[in-house]
Amino acid sequence: MHKWLIALSLIPLAACTTGEDMALLHREITDVQRQVQSLQSTTLDKADLAPMEKRLEDQTNKMMRSNADLAVKVDNLQEEIEALRANLEVTTHQLETISQELSAARLGSPPTATLPPVTTAPEGSQAPAEGAQPPQQGESGAAAEATPAPNATPAPQSANPEDLYRNAYQDYMRGNYDLAEQGFSEYLRRFPDTDLADNAQYWIGECYDAQDQPEKALKAFSEVLDKYPNSDKAAAAQLKKGLVYLKMGDQGQGVVNLQYVVYEHPGTKEADLARERLRSLGITIR
Repeated sequence: MHKWLIALSLIPLAACTTGEDMALLHREITDVQRQVQSLQSTTLDKADLAPMEKRLEDQTNKMMRSNADLAVKVDNLQEEIEALRANLEVTTHQLETISQELSAARLGSPPTATLPPVTTAPEGSQAPAEGAQPPQQGESGAAAEATPAPNATPAPQSANPEDLYRNAYQDYMRGNYDLAEQGFSEYLRRFPDTDLADNAQYWIGECYDAQDQPEKALKAFSEVLDKYPNSDKAAAAQLKKGLVYLKMGDQGQGVVNLQYVVYEHPGTKEADLARERLRSLGITIR
C-alpha cells in the first residue's frame, strides 16, 4: 500500500522535471538560432566590405608607389642641390683665392717687383731673351723692365720666383693640373723660404684634389698645417681636408676637420663654408 502511494507521489515530480528540461532545451535552441543568425549577418557584412577593402588596398599601393617616386625625386633634387652648392663653393673659393693670391704675391714680393695679372699672353708677343736678367732695382726704387729681343727663345725655367709661381698658377686656372703641380713643386724646391711657399704647398693639394687623388691631396693639405701653422692658407687647408675626407666616404674624419675649421678659424669664409657643409650633414654648430 505504501509503495503505491510513493509511486503516485513521484508522478507529478517527474512531469515537472520533464517540463523544466523542455523549457531549458527550448531556450538553448533559441540561443543557437540567434547565434546562427548573427554569424549569417556577419558573413553578409564581410561580403559587403570586400569591395571596400579592395579599393583601400589599391589606394594604399598607389600611395606607396607615389611615395617611392617622390622619394626618388627628392633624392635627385638633393643631389642637384649638392652639385650646385659644390659648384658655388668652388667658384666662390676660386674668386677669393685669386684675390688672396694677388694680395699675398704683392706683399711677398720685393718692393720693386710687381706680380703681373694672371692672363694669357696675346698671340704674337715675344718672350724675354734667353739669359735676360730679372728686373733690378734702380736708385729711384722703380723696377727696370727687361727689353725682349727679337726671335728670342723662351728660357726653360725662370729664375724669378714670382714668374715661376705665376706660371704654375696660370696652369692651374687653365686646368693643366699636372703641369701646375710640377710648377708649384719646383717653386718649393727652389724657393722654400719665400712668403708664397705656403700658398704653393696649398695649391699642390688643390691640384691633386682636382685630379681625384685624395690621398696625395690630404698629405699636401696636412703639410700646409704642419709646416706653416700660421699661414693664411691654414683655414682653407683644414676645410679642404674635411671636404676630401667626406669625398672619400670617411664622414667621421670629415666632420672632425670641418668642426675644427669652425672652432679654430671663426669669422672666416672657410668657417662659414664648413658650417654650411656640416648643416647639410644634419650637424648644426652655432
